[in-house]
Amino acid sequence: MKIRSIAIAFISWLLAINSHAQGFLVVDQASGALDEVVTIGTRLPDNQIAQSFTPSLSAVGFVQFSHVVPAFPGNLRQGAYNGPILSSTDPVVLMNHGTEIGTFYFPGNISVALGQLYFFEPVLLSAGSLGIGYKFPSSYPGGEAWSNGGIAGGDYWFREGIVVPEPSVSWMLGFGACLFFLLRRVRSPS
Repeated sequence: MKIRSIAIAFISWLLAINSHAQGFLVVDQASGALDEVVTIGTRLPDNQIAQSFTPSLSAVGFVQFSHVVPAFPGNLRQGAYNGPILSSTDPVVLMNHGTEIGTFYFPGNISVALGQLYFFEPVLLSAGSLGIGYKFPSSYPGGEAWSNGGIAGGDYWFREGIVVPEPSVSWMLGFGACLFFLLRRVRSPS
């Protein structure tokens, strides 16, 4: 009986840890894979660019771009490449190590309407230039690359989705206390 109770407690603990593990990214839409090499880029600030996408999740928490160097945030726009800004990511400083994938986090998971068109707009804040990875042709059906107010054809390499947060300290302490009392009860004689 005691072994069975301990086994149930241990399995419950494993399930809780698995479902509340450290934060991770859940990708909703993507025009490319992480192992894909993108060798063509569109230069910023020479061009005003945006990537349209149609979300299938009800929120956006991050965007990733394939890029070649420095610091930029991204704007999430609604309905048009120059539509109202719903949210912006914090600026990120990028090091010059060739082509990289930069992850840009919004302040939280921003609510979006399923099936509606949205745009990611990379913005260069520093001096110099930045190349955003460009794919032509592209098999991504949910949007298109935009450059200087028009459809550019193809897509900019991107991934977007939500951020699943890591558990809070209070949740972990509460779970540990419950487990402690459960094990103490199993060990005490009836």
